[in-house]
Amino acid sequence: MRLILMTDLHLRDPEGSAESSAHAIFVGACLDRAAAICPDADCCILTGDLADAGETGAYRWLKRRLDALAFKSIPLLGNHDDRDAFRSVFGGDGFCQSVRQFGAMRLVSLDTLNPGSDAGNLCATRLEWLDQQLRDAAHTDVCLFMHHPPCDIGDPILDPIKLQNTDDFAALLQRHGNVKQIFFGHVHRTLFRVWNGIPCISLDSIGAASTGRSQSHTPALGLVYQTDEGLALTLRI
Repeated sequence: MRLILMTDLHLRDPEGSAESSAHAIFVGACLDRAAAICPDADCCILTGDLADAGETGAYRWLKRRLDALAFKSIPLLGNHDDRDAFRSVFGGDGFCQSVRQFGAMRLVSLDTLNPGSDAGNLCATRLEWLDQQLRDAAHTDVCLFMHHPPCDIGDPILDPIKLQNTDDFAALLQRHGNVKQIFFGHVHRTLFRVWNGIPCISLDSIGAASTGRSQSHTPALGLVYQTDEGLALTLRI
């Protein structure tokens, strides 16, 4: 299994302004670089904040670019996204959650978007869905992908806007015991910590068009490989 991991693109409609257009070019270059580094990837996973303001035009641009890749992609939603606008372009209905099997590893992506809040939430419906997926994968290692971290990272601004119902989430994971890794976004930094015995990793953001930082900001591309001893993550900037 070979995965490309990216997060927090913060796209705006490229037709809206010169800055937004320049940022889209920047994001496109990041996608091209990822594809060149790992052309045999099984999948590219984008852990939320695809758009900066949930604009349909941003999602249209992203879908065209992702469809042009030689491998599949799994885009997740973050607090800057709009579920309805995303669905109008990417299709489907309801929460944006999915399950994929690659080799011996099952990948489960979660929708932590809580409209109107910067913090994340997994409502009863989403938790019940996750409970079923983990039950179905009782004898399989599971890797979770989500936008909001389930854990504190030691930041007084970001910790209050992590996933809010972490106790319910933690109890569910502990009950099944098959989640071996969590990847998240939201915090715009590369970090690693262990939460309730589960390794958790986030990557630096691809950029934020609304702040004009994208041309001077160094993003991180994650290449995730499955080895005989577990998952290995290589960072490319």
